[in-house]
Parts: sequence; C-alpha cells; structure tokens
Amino acid sequence: MENFNRNGGLTMVPMPGFSGMAANVKILIEKEGKHTPVDIVPPQFGKRANGEPYIKLGKDHIGGHDCVVITSGPGTYEMLGQLHLLLGYLVGRRAARITLVSGYLPLCRSDKDEGALEFAIGGHTIHMIECAAHGKLDRIISVDLHAPQTVQAASHMGVITEISLARRLLAFTVEAARHVQEEICLLLPDDGAAKRFEEPIIQFMKRSGIRLPIIYGVKRRSDSQTSKFLRLSGDTDKLVGSIVIGLDDEVATGGTNRHTAEAVKNQYGAKSYWAVAVHGVLCENAPIELNSPTSPIDRIVVTDTLPIDERAELAALRQSGRLQVVSWAPDLAHLIFYHHWDMSIREIR
Repeated sequence: MENFNRNGGLTMVPMPGFSGMAANVKILIEKEGKHTPVDIVPPQFGKRANGEPYIKLGKDHIGGHDCVVITSGPGTYEMLGQLHLLLGYLVGRRAARITLVSGYLPLCRSDKDEGALEFAIGGHTIHMIECAAHGKLDRIISVDLHAPQTVQAASHMGVITEISLARRLLAFTVEAARHVQEEICLLLPDDGAAKRFEEPIIQFMKRSGIRLPIIYGVKRRSDSQTSKFLRLSGDTDKLVGSIVIGLDDEVATGGTNRHTAEAVKNQYGAKSYWAVAVHGVLCENAPIELNSPTSPIDRIVVTDTLPIDERAELAALRQSGRLQVVSWAPDLAHLIFYHHWDMSIREIR
C-alpha cells in the first residue's frame, strides 16, 4: 500500500474545538504502521471590526488532498456558518475530495414538522452543506442518527453513512456495572430506542455471552423538546435491586431520564439508574441538575461525539464521577483510514 492513493494524501481539517480529537486520531492511524501519514490543517475563523466573518486557510496539505472535516452538532448559527465557509474554501483550495465527519449530525432533532409554524429542516441543512461544497462533498459520516430516515435527506444515495457506537458503549457500561453488582437490567425508553438498539444489543449478548433482562418504556413526545414518561413493560420483576441501564441515542436536558429513574426506583424497587447515551448534549440546566445530590440518576455514560473536554460546565459533573466518557477516537481513526482507502467503514458496527 503506497503513502498516497488516488484521492491524494490524507488531511484532517478540524473545526474549532476538535483539534485535540484530530491529534489523537492522527496518532492512532499512524501508530498502526499502516503507512498512511496524516496532516492536520486547522482553519482560523474570526470576525472583522464590522462583525463580518472570515476564514484563513492556505493551500498547503489541502490542494490535491483527501480532506476530512471533523465536527459535530448541535448545529448552531455560528457552527453552520463556519462549516459552509470552510467547505467553500476547501473547494477553492482545490481539495481532491471532501468528507464531512459529524459525530452528532447538525439539526438531527429537526426531523419532523412541529405543527403550523415549524418545518422539518434537517433535510434542508443537508442540502445547504452539499451546495456549499459545490459537488465535491463525497460523503457525510455520522453516528447513531436520531431519525434513520435522515440518510435519505441527501441529493443522492450513499452520501450519508450512519455508524453505530451503541454496542461498544453498552459493552463499556455493562462491564462497569458488573464491577458493582451482578443484577443488571437494560431499559429502552421508547419504541425508537427499541428499534434503534435491538441489533447492537443482540450482537453484544452473542459476543459477550451475557444475557440481560430488557425493559421497554413508553413515552410520548409532544414536540422535539418535550416528552413524558408513561409506563414500563417487559421483565419488570427483574428491576428490584438492579442497576438499570437506560440506553438511548442522546441525553439533552435529562428530563425524561429523571422521570424514568424516579419511576424505576420508587415504583419498581431498582437500586440505581444509569443514563447511557451515545451523544452527550447535556444542555440547559442538565449539568447542574444531574450533579445534584438529589438527582435520581446515579451515573451518566456518553461518548465524546460532542466534545466533552472543551466544556467547562461539565467539569464538576466529571470530577464527581457521575459523568463517564467513552472516547470514540479509535472508531474515528478506523473509519477515516478505511474511507481514505475506499474500503467499507461499516465494519465497526
């Protein structure tokens, strides 16, 4: 295998807050001795005196290279604006190929209309990203999408590729829980989670030989911000004295998890509740409320698809031991390497 392939040399272009992740991934790719040198070119964003944005990005390691943009959501105005400018610059600097890796896809929660005043804008955001890349965007890679239909939002098939970290996250959490006690239950909070994580759970149980009772929750969502816990079904008799692992794609405000934790403890006799999610959005008052001594949630386990180290508001929650983070850097290194050499990236499932 030669150092450069038909797509050019491999260059990672980290958005603000992702330089640390890019540095870790570079080490992992090059450490494996796969003869794939990795360049890192961080763009410089700023604002002029009148408030207009600008970006500084030269051609070195961009022109003729296989450029992988590292970013994540949530898709704020600033983040999306910077991303669109960056994609345009990569095209202008003659990148041979452009790939967008967004652990948490921008605006992935906006997957349905919210009544008379709000449209579903996830698809529109994807089209804006494609337009900004002027036809040079080869692929968008994202992790555990909130809505599976999001892969259909691109202009043609194969643009959006979904990767799942659920199995590895579950393996980490179960191992940690078994160090505490043997009685463990899995809880899937709604139909969406049941469909999304059924395959990873089956794979985990087959590979580990561990069989865990599964509890199914029922909740109703009135809009993208508000949901209500209703009831549980399944092996609910196993909840007594157990560590309950509530598995979902994301934890945002933590409201649903709090209600579920209170129910499994007060109504079903569970010993503790661990909120486990791929994406640690942890917004609004979640960092403070989850770290409160009165919180019914005993532990939160997430990956770092959204950067955790950069967020000062989560420092106390991590120091208390309530928040544990599973890095997805090894998976990211794997998929970037495989994508660079035009091999299947779905194998990390």
